[in-house]
Amino acid sequence: MQNLTMKLANNGHTVDLTVTGDPVSITGGGLTNVYIVQQFHFHWGKEDKRGSEHDIDGKYFPMEMHIVHYNSKYKNFTEALNKDDGLAVLGFLFEVGKYNLRFDRIIKHFSEIPYKDEHTDIETFAMRDLLPENLDGYYRYHGSLTTPPCYESVTWSIFYQTIEISEYQLDQFRHTVHENYINETIRDISDDYRPPQCLNHRKIHCSKPVVLNSKTTNRNGRTSASATLVSVTAITSLIFLIKLFRIVF
Repeated sequence: MQNLTMKLANNGHTVDLTVTGDPVSITGGGLTNVYIVQQFHFHWGKEDKRGSEHDIDGKYFPMEMHIVHYNSKYKNFTEALNKDDGLAVLGFLFEVGKYNLRFDRIIKHFSEIPYKDEHTDIETFAMRDLLPENLDGYYRYHGSLTTPPCYESVTWSIFYQTIEISEYQLDQFRHTVHENYINETIRDISDDYRPPQCLNHRKIHCSKPVVLNSKTTNRNGRTSASATLVSVTAITSLIFLIKLFRIVF
């Protein structure tokens, strides 16, 4: 087993899981270098019709997971944060469906971090297990962080295949972790997603052809998470994630 540790934290606006120890990396698919995992976190809505920071052809999803990496050419995440090629984020969209046992590895610990700034170490697991089986299809664009200071430093990859999770499990995100400190009025973390932003002439590529609704407009050029996925402006053949989550257990 690799020398890895995982720490789950409630920072008051999401739950995030920080990975430390032997580097876990991705490369390929047009990325300029090897990128090392820093953490992953979630955005979700109070209702199933919203919560994701990206929409596909006008459709929003109840939750989105971001796996954040920094470019290994920089010393650490902090140094890479504001560089044009500093970060690479993999985005995964969720749909309500069957119970997903693999996510219980995270959800079962929510009772240990119900309030802001609480954290707990959890058992290490292979992050690849959380992801969809098919990773061939994804959108790619260069954009920004979706939380302040919103640096334009992110190479985004948003995957076609969604992750299925049950309504009960979504409710654990909505009602078990709170944005308040322990001695304050209970306020659930929900709707912690960034609203649509302007496209600003960005181009969006996709790894394989995708059919979108020709009647869908780009909503006056407004986009989610700094670039719209409604109108794909370029098709590029990419071979991606040759070493996706290089974890051997």
